[in-house]
Amino acid sequence: MVYNIVNLQAATSTENLRALEEVKDFCTTDLGRGGKERWTYHMLPEAALDAELHRMSNATSSTFVDSVTFQPCAAYADLNQDRYSIEEWELPGGVWQFTAIYDGHCGHDTVNYVHKRLPSIVRTSLQALLQSVPTTSLKPEFVSEVLCTAVRHLDQSIRSDLLDFLPHDRLTQMNDAQLNQHILHRYSEWNTISTRCTQGSTVLLALSDPLKKNVWILNLGDSIAVLGNRSFSGKWSATIINSVHNCHNRSESQRIRREHPESEQACVYDNRVLGYLAPTRALGDTWLKVPSIYTRRAFAPHLQDWLPPHQVAQYASRILTPPYISDLPEVYHHSLDVSQHELLLILSSDGLQDLYDNNDIQLSDQEMADRWVGLVGRHIHSATDMGLQSNLALRLLRDAVGGDNTELVSRNLTLEMEDKWMDDITILVQRFR
Repeated sequence: MVYNIVNLQAATSTENLRALEEVKDFCTTDLGRGGKERWTYHMLPEAALDAELHRMSNATSSTFVDSVTFQPCAAYADLNQDRYSIEEWELPGGVWQFTAIYDGHCGHDTVNYVHKRLPSIVRTSLQALLQSVPTTSLKPEFVSEVLCTAVRHLDQSIRSDLLDFLPHDRLTQMNDAQLNQHILHRYSEWNTISTRCTQGSTVLLALSDPLKKNVWILNLGDSIAVLGNRSFSGKWSATIINSVHNCHNRSESQRIRREHPESEQACVYDNRVLGYLAPTRALGDTWLKVPSIYTRRAFAPHLQDWLPPHQVAQYASRILTPPYISDLPEVYHHSLDVSQHELLLILSSDGLQDLYDNNDIQLSDQEMADRWVGLVGRHIHSATDMGLQSNLALRLLRDAVGGDNTELVSRNLTLEMEDKWMDDITILVQRFR
């Protein structure tokens, strides 16, 4: 037997020193989980942190909104599923401002669909309202109804596409061969429909009128809106506008139980709907809104992208009296007085608050809101804030990922881990003055 021999020269002392220099700023962490497993991260100098955070979060500023959207894990399967909108609409009576956060789950298709369609639906409906009702007669509840109807119409369109393609009575009559043939014959269309039906998106949006006398907040899901108000004394106060639609909200879990027979103990299980989904209200997630035969016979292959077959069967067995996920949003109206008060609005996906919990900062919802508004309020007119630091949403994100703790911020930004170590985070800070 002939062996191939490879001769490697020993590294020189200079090369050894260079190698040590390259790794001297790398550290490891167990993320507080204990055990032997460790993950590597790169300690960044303070001077580089804001620039890196700005780059990774796509921080941008418009005339009235600062925004960031952040997911540091670069693995394809864990790419950021948050989307957002910042728009100004020239409508009868002046320019309306529309901002929204869409927090997708289980994929990108449904959240992309919502992101593309919802603003245009709201704008068209609002324009029709403004053309039919004189400005002097425009009641806040008229606008609230427009917003609610637009959201429900969009969800209905997802469900209608399914039922047009595969009516319930026809599905029950088909054998497996007939069903497979029906799907294969129009597979591209079915792939689009079924993907939207097995994914979902929450919605949190704000709409303000041209004179900034009114703001409407619509919520469907577990994002949060906080209104900041600066008094004449200069002190900022925070008001949480919306309730959060998840099973940790007792009123939501009780609502779901009231809507289903007492025998369905699993309709809320382990603080999730059917033991599966954290948000209790969302667009999409149609498989949790229609009879289980759709899941068992039609949706199973798409659900198996992230659920093993035995779990798909388990969840399908719990779908007895759908729907379990609601598409009914809550709409809140607030009267504004920008001539007397300085006001700001913070919209954030649920990942922002979750990150504080992950960093062992235990705050109540109100304490969290006070922290956010206080931080933004301190910097909203700061003459020393220039460049990157002038983005108020970036200020909040920096606080959440570690604040002045350079090591924690570095870890959250550079951790070398294949799975997500934090939820997607999107923040919009809107100024009304």
